[in-house]
Amino acid sequence: MKRFLLMVLAFFSVCTIAFTDVPSALAVNTTLVPCRDSPAFQQRQKNAPKNYYYTKPFESYSSELLCGEDGLPHLPLDRLNLAIDVIIPIAIFLYTAGFIGWSGRAYLLVANQAKNPEEMEIFIDLPLAIRSIVQGLLWPLLALKELTTGELTAKDNEISVSPR
Repeated sequence: MKRFLLMVLAFFSVCTIAFTDVPSALAVNTTLVPCRDSPAFQQRQKNAPKNYYYTKPFESYSSELLCGEDGLPHLPLDRLNLAIDVIIPIAIFLYTAGFIGWSGRAYLLVANQAKNPEEMEIFIDLPLAIRSIVQGLLWPLLALKELTTGELTAKDNEISVSPR
């Protein structure tokens, strides 16, 4: 019951924060200018070699990105419409890191139940490893399931506290 009430409270807190319409004060970005208007960027573009691998990126940067005083493109995150440029790579990284971790965890949990767990860690059981990798693809759902059932976290009496 305690866990259920905590989840309900968390749900309503997230909804309250996400759906409240508070206008934010957006300051004018005075340090970044469009790259096509930046003298330092134009100097970099002029000094770059004249081939496809340099001209196409410079054309793209000059039409879409903002540059600093150094003439390098920057990704300002002061507006939500620009945050998507960073959110997608972060989500891909977190999913990949979770996939690797969950696959390894699944393999080690099964290997620790075997009669020779040290041997299974040294000599990889390929069918078990493949099964763990396939299981790792669904790691967000499995982690949520284990979190809600209490399998993912340790009980309070299992955590040792050093005497002071």
